[in-house]
Amino acid sequence: MKQLIASILFLFASIVTLQAQTLQEYQVIAGENNPLLKARFAEYQAALQKVPQVGALPDPEANFGFFLEPMERVMGNQVGEASIMQMFPWFGTLGAAKDEAKYMAQMKFSNFMETKINLYHDVRTTWLNLYQINEEVQLLERELEILQALERVALAKYKSAPAGGAPSTPQRSSGSSSNMGSGSTGSSSSGMQGMGGRSISSTTPSRSGNTGMAGGGMASMASSGNSMVDVILIRVQVKDLENRLELLRDSKRPLIVAFNNLLNREPNMTVQIADSLQPIPLPATLSLIQDSILQNHPMLKMYEWDEKAREAQYRMAQLMGRPMFGLGVNYMVFKPRMDEMTQLQMGGDNMLMPMVSVTLPIYRKKYNAAKKEAKFEQEAAVLQKEAAKNMLFTELSNLLYDYERATRNLKLLEEQIMLNEQAIRLLTTNYSVAGAGIEEILRQRQAILGYRQQQLQAITNQHIAVSAINRMMNSDS
Repeated sequence: MKQLIASILFLFASIVTLQAQTLQEYQVIAGENNPLLKARFAEYQAALQKVPQVGALPDPEANFGFFLEPMERVMGNQVGEASIMQMFPWFGTLGAAKDEAKYMAQMKFSNFMETKINLYHDVRTTWLNLYQINEEVQLLERELEILQALERVALAKYKSAPAGGAPSTPQRSSGSSSNMGSGSTGSSSSGMQGMGGRSISSTTPSRSGNTGMAGGGMASMASSGNSMVDVILIRVQVKDLENRLELLRDSKRPLIVAFNNLLNREPNMTVQIADSLQPIPLPATLSLIQDSILQNHPMLKMYEWDEKAREAQYRMAQLMGRPMFGLGVNYMVFKPRMDEMTQLQMGGDNMLMPMVSVTLPIYRKKYNAAKKEAKFEQEAAVLQKEAAKNMLFTELSNLLYDYERATRNLKLLEEQIMLNEQAIRLLTTNYSVAGAGIEEILRQRQAILGYRQQQLQAITNQHIAVSAINRMMNSDS
């Protein structure tokens, strides 16, 4: 029993944890698992490894040589020699190369950050689109229930209508005896004085009574026919809503797959969506948003690092045009040799000789071209930053317009929905009493459904616009 209770509690906790997943948690999962983001970070790590490579001295050169037959020298017979040489670039050259590599690595990091904020925005946008579809499905389901209830009312009115007109009550009329024998028609009775002053009255069926009976039958048949037309019109709307519901449910599948792919998990995993979204304010004032974009947007920072890297590249090109120095030693191995005159061994002492070398950078075209290349690259980075800033501010202007339009639409749609609900209540009351006006009720219901869908779209657009602004500000909120 205890194990069963523990299992139930664990299952309940797992369900609560699953339901409690928020959009921020999904973004964290995407940041940890998305392969493209991992690739960008790996590129940054690889760029960092360039720094120790370009900052290191050139490898020293070692030379070894020996004579197949000893070379006779004054110091003895030379058997061989060994030398080693280390080259040193001009002062500051390695530092400039390291600076360039660091700035290039920072460019990769800015690229990684841009990929990250774009990923977070894509997760938000896909999640918001899923929310919109879920809300639209619920909206259409509620509307379908209302139409089905209205169909039942119209069908009940049709079934309760009589098949034919009810017989009307005969009405009395007085007729007068005359030579002509004419009868009066009407709904009232009149007395005629006959012979002896007696009142003679005759009871005859009234033609107006017969006319009323026929008119009542026709009205009843028309009412019955109208009720059946109402049922058909409502069923047309019901079929249309059912088809739209199926299309909406089908449209969720590719979004769920896309969302799970952003998180790099199984495509058909369940995605938890918020119950409701409220209108959201802008993250800051216009001036603060612009300042934040200029200071924090990764694309602008990438071009800033590019400009600094080209400056370091220019400085390195200048220093590469200066001589390089080399320091080394040469070690020569000697064997004693026999002097022909004295017949004594002479020499045989090994010799160590320091060496110094220097490069002569006399071909200046390549160094001048390298400096010009760095200058043009730096100019290009400055211009690209300016172009990127203009592009971002243009995008910001469009996003602010989308936000303001969505905000205005929300206010207008709220009023239109309220007025249409009042009209529907009045039309429904009139239909319940008089049995007429179903076409106008259906039109108003279509109108209010459209307004609610536009309201949902406006809230979604508002959140997407704010998400895009946060992306431009490099804010994860």
